[in-house]
Amino acid sequence: MDTLSDNRNYYEILHVSRDAPLEIIKGSYRTLMQRLKHHPDLGGDAATAALINEAYAVLSNAERRAEYDARMDVMAHIAEGIPDVSPEPKPADAPRRILDWSRQCVFCTTPHNYGSQIEIETECQTCGSPLSAAEQQRIEIEGKRAVERIGKRTRVTYYTHWPQRRAYNGHIEDMSLNGLRLVTAEDLTEGQCIKIVSDIVQAIAQVTNILYERRGWSTRCVAGASFVTLRFGRSVGAFVSSRV
Repeated sequence: MDTLSDNRNYYEILHVSRDAPLEIIKGSYRTLMQRLKHHPDLGGDAATAALINEAYAVLSNAERRAEYDARMDVMAHIAEGIPDVSPEPKPADAPRRILDWSRQCVFCTTPHNYGSQIEIETECQTCGSPLSAAEQQRIEIEGKRAVERIGKRTRVTYYTHWPQRRAYNGHIEDMSLNGLRLVTAEDLTEGQCIKIVSDIVQAIAQVTNILYERRGWSTRCVAGASFVTLRFGRSVGAFVSSRV
């Protein structure tokens, strides 16, 4: 069966988000078939049960799910067109989130009592994000050899919310003391806070601009992000750039 021929969305069928872990998918499947009695043996409709089983068979299999997600992306771009400019600004009634690093972790929002004088190595006890402001880190390393020169496609993992069971993958295309340019297959939005993890840098960054580029057979999200809090993993080498 062509899983996309009739625009079925398996995630919607199972009532789960696209980044839902396997445990959530299994739990939702059991709820639909047993508690909500969609199973034919419990009086449910056979066609509905077959659709639920079809969705579960794909999303519970890592290889089939990855293939399905890739096909969903392709079909979405075909249907909507591939944007070549940044999205329109958000409406005035949807302001960016206010980030106060001196009172709370700006990623998971856990409060802390460190104030504005936070040691560079201090991290959030909830999500492990660095708490020291990026500006403080820049002052600390000013005039020194900061981090090892990075090449294009330096791999990183990142999180868009907390808790998040599995990190997304991406790579740094350019980085400075102020921020970086992240390339990923996932969608990001302007104003969004992300947690970046690598052996070179750990940071909380706010997405400042977005564009989409076709690269080979796929389309990638290219996001410029400004550091809010920052910690470098290594302190050798020379910085590759002074711009994002």
